[in-house]
Amino acid sequence: MNVPESLEMKSGLSVATAYQLVTSTAGHIGEAFFPAVAKAIAEAVGVRWVLISKLPRTNSSNAETLAVWDNGPSDNMVYDLAGSPCENILTQGSCKYPSDLQDHFPDDGLLREMGAHSYVGTPLQSSNGKVLGLIAVMHDAPLTNESEVAAAVELVADRAGAELERLAVRTLTERLGRMVEESVSEAYVFSGDTYKFELVNSGARENLGYSMEELSELTPWDIKPDFSPEEFKAFVAPLLAGTVKDQRFETRHQRKDGSFYEVDVRLQFYPGTDNVFFASITDITDRKEAEHREKLLAREVNHRSKNLLSLVQVIARQTSARHPTEYVSRLEERIAALAANQDVLVNNGWRRIPLDALIESQLAHLKSFQSRITSSGPEVQLKPQAAQAIGMAIHELATNAIKYGAFSNDEGVIALDWSINTKEKKFVFRWVETGGPEVSEPQDKGFGSVVIVRQPQAALKADVSIEYRKEGLFYQIETPTELVLDTGIIPAND
Repeated sequence: MNVPESLEMKSGLSVATAYQLVTSTAGHIGEAFFPAVAKAIAEAVGVRWVLISKLPRTNSSNAETLAVWDNGPSDNMVYDLAGSPCENILTQGSCKYPSDLQDHFPDDGLLREMGAHSYVGTPLQSSNGKVLGLIAVMHDAPLTNESEVAAAVELVADRAGAELERLAVRTLTERLGRMVEESVSEAYVFSGDTYKFELVNSGARENLGYSMEELSELTPWDIKPDFSPEEFKAFVAPLLAGTVKDQRFETRHQRKDGSFYEVDVRLQFYPGTDNVFFASITDITDRKEAEHREKLLAREVNHRSKNLLSLVQVIARQTSARHPTEYVSRLEERIAALAANQDVLVNNGWRRIPLDALIESQLAHLKSFQSRITSSGPEVQLKPQAAQAIGMAIHELATNAIKYGAFSNDEGVIALDWSINTKEKKFVFRWVETGGPEVSEPQDKGFGSVVIVRQPQAALKADVSIEYRKEGLFYQIETPTELVLDTGIIPAND
C-alpha cells in the first residue's frame, strides 16, 4: 500500500499513524490478520475497544467476533445486533458517534455493561459489495479524534474485507471437500492429459480396495473393464471438444480383488488451468439386483397366471365329475384357495419365512388333496432368496402333480420332507410322489424347468435331482445351509 496516496483519501490520518497501521498488519494473513488489525487500530489511535466481526450466512440477528481488543486481546463472543450501532452499519454504512453513545442506543445492554461512550464503525465488504462483517471501534470516553479513528478504520477495511471473503471461501471449500471426501457416493478427479487419477474420495477407495497411492497410477479404463483406452478416449472426446456439458452412462467397476459392481456415472470436464475430469459415481448394484428380481417376478407372475387358469380348468372338471350336486360351492371353495396361496409370502415380505408356512401357503389351493399330502422336517426359517426359489418350485411341482402326477388320479400321494446335515452343512428338501400314473421325462422343457431346476441352482448353488420313477416323480434339492437358513440355531436332522 502506498501511504501518501492513502493519506489523500483518508484525511485526518497522519503519515506516521498510517505507516504504523500498514507495517504492523502486513505480515499477517487469514485468521491471524484480524487480531493484528484490532491491536494496530487500538494502539495507533488510542481507543479501548476494537471489535472485528463476521455476519452469519443465515438471516440471524447475531454477529460473531473474529478479534476483540479491550486494552489487550480478549475472548471472542457472539452478540445481538438488534438495537445496536453495529446494526446501523449494515443498513447505513460507516457511522460515527463521538459522544453520548448510550443515549443514542438506550436498548443496547452490552454498551451499558461495557461503559462505552463513543463509537466509530464501518462495514467489511466482499469484492461484489456484499457486507460480510464490520469493524467497530469504541472508547470509554468521548472521542476528540473521531476523524482520525474513522480514517484508520477505513484504511484497513478493504484489506479486512478481502481477508474475510477469502476466509469464507476457504471455509466453504473445506466443508465441500470434507463432504465429498466423506460422501458414500464415489468421486473421482483425473487428468485431462494423462487420465491418471489425482483425487479419489474415501467411499470410492473403500469400495475399490485401492489406496490413493495405488490409484494415482491407474486410469479410468483400469477399473472399467468394459472400456479399452481407445474406447474411453473416444467416449469423452465430446467433453474435451465442449460439445456436451456432461456424459451419463452405466458400466461396471472392477475392484482390486477382481470382483465387479455396477455403477451409474456422471462425467464432466473442467478445461483451462484445471484440465481435469470429475466423475460422480453411484454404486447401483442393489438397484440392478432389484431390477433383475422384478423381471424374474414379472415372468413368474405371467407363468403363474397361466398355471392358475389351467388349475381352474382342472378343478372345475374334477369337481364336476366327483361332486355334481355340490359343483358351485366346491368350485368357489377351490378357486378361493388359489387366491389365498400368496398370503404368507406377501405378509412376510419374503423375509424369515417358516418353511412349513411356506408349504402350507403354496399348497392351500389343494385343500381337497390334503389327506394325500404329508410333510416332515425340523422347524426352519428361510432366507428370502431361498424362500423364493423353494416356494416357486413347490408351486410348479404341485401344478404338475395335478396335471400329470400323483393328483391326476384318486390314489396318488405326495410326501415332502426336509433335513439338515450339520456335519456337511447341507440342507436337503425332497418332493416324492407315489401311487400316481407312470410318469416320464417331458420332451419340451419350458419355463417350468427354469423354476424347478435352474433357479435353485443359480440362487442357492443347489444340486437338483429329478427322477421320473415308475411309481412317481422324485425331486430333491441339496444346498449349503448358509444360503438357505436364516440366522439362529436350527435343530438338526442328520
